[in-house]
Amino acid sequence: METTPASIVGLPDLMHAVRVEARGIMEENKGDYVAEHRAVLARLTAAEVIGDNEAETLLGLYKLGYEAGEPKGNAQRAYFETRDVYAKMLAANKPSPVALVLASAALGSFEVSVDPGGTTTVSIARVSYGSSMAGIGAGLGTLLGGVAGGVLGGAIGGLLGGMIDDKKGKGKT
Repeated sequence: METTPASIVGLPDLMHAVRVEARGIMEENKGDYVAEHRAVLARLTAAEVIGDNEAETLLGLYKLGYEAGEPKGNAQRAYFETRDVYAKMLAANKPSPVALVLASAALGSFEVSVDPGGTTTVSIARVSYGSSMAGIGAGLGTLLGGVAGGVLGGAIGGLLGGMIDDKKGKGKT
């Protein structure tokens, strides 16, 4: 079996790359979470793995989740709006697989629970990392493996972001 060192990327290398990328984006945007997400989407658009319209839709989904996490936000309304947008993206003509992963991560940032009495509660972390990490993961994955790498990277990033949200636990609405 022939392999070249350039085709093998180790987990520590990927972890370092994600940290460097995330820190750079955070420093550029000085704590503005929406601007950070816009920067991630701009990089994915420049890499031609999502379209301009998809980037705008994804930014709208991020804002929807971000606002739902605010103290006076309405997580239940935002969840259903996010679900509707995601369904439209799924039904669209030739949607980008990377855009679908990011929209899925936005939807996955919400937690829906039903108590035994039948009451449904929808919550989201005050600042959810699911969508942001999905975007960063998709960007790095795209660089390493094209669209397929972007899909896998986005899925892994979304999962890790969701784990961060669960670990923070506090500030859910």
